Amino acid sequence: MKTYKNLLLASATFILCTGFFGGDDYNFKSSKSEGIGSFKVSLPYVKYEKYFGYVDTNIKPEGKYKNKDSYYLYLWVPAAIDELGVSMVSPAKDKPGKKDFVHSMFKKSMKKDKKAYFDTYLVLDKLDILDPKKIKDGGKVIKTLKTNDDSSELPKNPGGKRYNSILRHESKISSPTESLVRGVYRVSFTSFRGKVNGSYMATIGSNIPGIKVANSLEKLSELVN
Repeated sequence: MKTYKNLLLASATFILCTGFFGGDDYNFKSSKSEGIGSFKVSLPYVKYEKYFGYVDTNIKPEGKYKNKDSYYLYLWVPAAIDELGVSMVSPAKDKPGKKDFVHSMFKKSMKKDKKAYFDTYLVLDKLDILDPKKIKDGGKVIKTLKTNDDSSELPKNPGGKRYNSILRHESKISSPTESLVRGVYRVSFTSFRGKVNGSYMATIGSNIPGIKVANSLEKLSELVN
């Protein structure tokens, strides 16, 4: 009986920690955990969306973060959620799937130099755009929700350093500016070790379907509407 229980525990742990939930080294887990006896494991997000992009000298910075050139991705979240997670890996390891979001220059740039990469730094901002019809009109930042530089959870970059990034934000009902409601969110990314140059894969984790990702509000509006 004891052996059977140990096997059951091992099987359950394997299911929670591996690809039975669609996870891999890049599909990072949420901040939620579930206990199996006295053992706890982190739970994966129910849904993952991936965006494949490339930054080189042809792409102009869209802003500044602590005096460093920064670039933007925009997210449409269609309903209130309990948590939003974002990771960025450079260079992009996986190949885009049919349902993934891909920058128009990604494939062309990868043919030129697929080995280029950068140290990622992420910032998650909440914007004041709630109506999908008003996405194209733009908006302003209400609150910076989370930032992250280096994460030990993701694989090392080609230089052997764990300079890839993950951030997670749990919705706070008591604070309207920090609650995760339907609307537009912005992911800013930059690098504090050199320039942003090379490919990347951004992964968005949540517990709802329907999140859209684009590199401009105009493109996001097209996807949503």
